[in-house]
Amino acid sequence: MFTMIRLAFRNIFRAKRRTFITFSAISVGLALLIITICLMNGIDKQSISNIINCQTSHIKIFKKGYFDKREDLPMDITIADPGAIHALLKDIPGVQGSESRILFGAGVIKGMDELPCLGVAVDPELDPGLFKIKESLVEGEWLAPDEAKMLVGKDLAEDIGLAVGDLITVRVITSTDKDDFSWNAMDFEIKGIFDSGNPAVDGGRIIVPLNRANEGLSMESQVTEIVVRLDSDDDKVVEAARERITAALKSQNEDLEVYTWKDLAGLFLQISEMKTKNSSMIIFIMLFIASMGIINTMLMSVLERTREIGMLAALGMTKGQIKRLFVLEGGFIGVIGSLLGCLLGGLASWYLEVKGWSVAAMGETYKKLASAVYPVKDVFYADLTVDVLIMVFILGTVISLAASFYPARKAAKLDPIDALRHI
Repeated sequence: MFTMIRLAFRNIFRAKRRTFITFSAISVGLALLIITICLMNGIDKQSISNIINCQTSHIKIFKKGYFDKREDLPMDITIADPGAIHALLKDIPGVQGSESRILFGAGVIKGMDELPCLGVAVDPELDPGLFKIKESLVEGEWLAPDEAKMLVGKDLAEDIGLAVGDLITVRVITSTDKDDFSWNAMDFEIKGIFDSGNPAVDGGRIIVPLNRANEGLSMESQVTEIVVRLDSDDDKVVEAARERITAALKSQNEDLEVYTWKDLAGLFLQISEMKTKNSSMIIFIMLFIASMGIINTMLMSVLERTREIGMLAALGMTKGQIKRLFVLEGGFIGVIGSLLGCLLGGLASWYLEVKGWSVAAMGETYKKLASAVYPVKDVFYADLTVDVLIMVFILGTVISLAASFYPARKAAKLDPIDALRHI
């Protein structure tokens, strides 16, 4: 067996140019596969992080009926006693913190211009423990509880020309009922500008102190949601916490509902699922091209070595041994090509993990399109893992072995006498 392995290894380098082309096809194909998988995994990881850290946290609690109408931002479906709920949440394992918030429709007015946006009323003392908006401030300072000041996203500030220190009017919608639509105007000073990396947040949100919002919206101590931060992003941990919180809230007089970030990020998850299906097709095409290259190489080898195959058979090598010889050659091509592919793909993915891929460099149109699909802007980062390299290496080797069976079978079927007569 050792002699056959040595013979197979030697044979793959006899036609150096053809073998080099096959190695290149396999390694480039697998390298692109690794880059594609790592980049998609990285974008998903970034997206989930931006959704949890900038928009939803892990869990949200609503008054029953609010979730179904959440796009309308109803101000009449509210939680009346948030303090009692916070007291319950403190005793639930895995809960890192909780915060009362109000989401409301708003319009930022500067001169004759008005830009619609989403208003988010937060507790300035608790919010930094649940979200990363404070960490993403690029200008100005964080809010204080009772001041008439606000934060604005960087993209929104650029769209309407806002700067730290500007005094502006915010039109807040206090009722969305068609028969009783009402609004109020509040004056704020811009205290800070944030750049979270989430285009939906940076381009369409203002953040104000909860106390000020309660006054302007005439909501007293009512809130539209309570957000909960957990000590882990793991899906099982989040789901278990949701079940515990739901059970604990049954003791409350209010009829409440509990949702995870996945329930609130349904559109992103649908896009991610669709992307996974499309990427499977890309992976299949790459593997098909690589397997065709191996089959072509091995068939050419059979045709060029017909007399040699006849000589091996005449010297006593059985059909099974001839078949194994060609399968071993295909296996060696697969192993070497897969190693090169993993090396190239691993290095490229590592670079993209450290430096990232600038979306802005692709043009403004592509940047806007990417921002519309993913909650990520400016730079996409890959996520390289050893699991991906191992999986692609095994896949490349197995495909190579499978692709070599037909040429090996064809070589084994050659008649020794006819093969020796072949010119």
